[in-house]
Amino acid sequence: MNKRLLLTMLIVVVVLVAIVVWKSTASSAAIQHTQSSSLSQDSSTQTSDGPMSNKSKDDIFQASLLQQLKTLQQHPGNITEFLSEFKASCPVSDCNAALAKALANYPDQKFAAVVANLLKRIPQYEQQMQSTVLSTALSPKQRFEAIWKLREQTLGQTEAMLGFGQERDYADYRFAYNDLVQNRNLNAEQRLKAFEQLQQQYPAASQQQSKLGLYQQALNLLEQGSRNPVETERLKQQLQQHYLTELQRQQLQQREQQEAQQQQQVNQYQQALKQLQQEMQPLKAQLSEAEWQQQYQSRLENLRLNMFP
Repeated sequence: MNKRLLLTMLIVVVVLVAIVVWKSTASSAAIQHTQSSSLSQDSSTQTSDGPMSNKSKDDIFQASLLQQLKTLQQHPGNITEFLSEFKASCPVSDCNAALAKALANYPDQKFAAVVANLLKRIPQYEQQMQSTVLSTALSPKQRFEAIWKLREQTLGQTEAMLGFGQERDYADYRFAYNDLVQNRNLNAEQRLKAFEQLQQQYPAASQQQSKLGLYQQALNLLEQGSRNPVETERLKQQLQQHYLTELQRQQLQQREQQEAQQQQQVNQYQQALKQLQQEMQPLKAQLSEAEWQQQYQSRLENLRLNMFP
């Protein structure tokens, strides 16, 4: 009985070992097959990566160019900025060909034709600009108008606005502002109202400037158009509330206080200097020129040390 039991147990152990060995062999074969398939797929992928990568780069750049053209159409007037961005982002060997392709594929072909004309004519415009000499007797407005006329003649009216319209808008704003400064027929409030209208007429040019810059322009108009100190101060406070933040107002007030103190010190020095000169004048008849100059310079040095320690 014991021999049969021992024989049965031995058979069971042999069977179990055989099962384990079989599973291990099958698992190893499956892993090897999987690894082989992965390597095959990786090799296939690597083989096709080169052309696909180049194609993707071109496609990505074309999409970028179309977006740049769209931005130029939505915000025209600065061809220099467009060309700078285009050249900085170009990853291909022939950038001009890529741009020509983008223009050919741009949805608005009428706009694309204007861009193409502008780019084609810019070299000729730059050559003419280099050979153009404007008289210094012309006013800034006259010089700008002469340059703009050259642009329209060389580039075309539509192309000139597409390429340099933002410059045109800002120049018109500045010329209109200077005319307002020189207008002596308006009082302070009328000047400030006209300045508000000017900003509404040229919103793009106004937005190019900081609020502090607009405040300084408004303050310049106020100071030239008002003769009443109380009225000037009231309007000045209104301008600060309109254009400046709380922090800017505090900084401006501190600076104005410092400037007022410095001006007061300068006024006191000038008064003291005038008094010194009056006191020294009678001594000229009593002292030699050398002695008088010595006393004057000594007292002047003491005055300066006392006023500006």
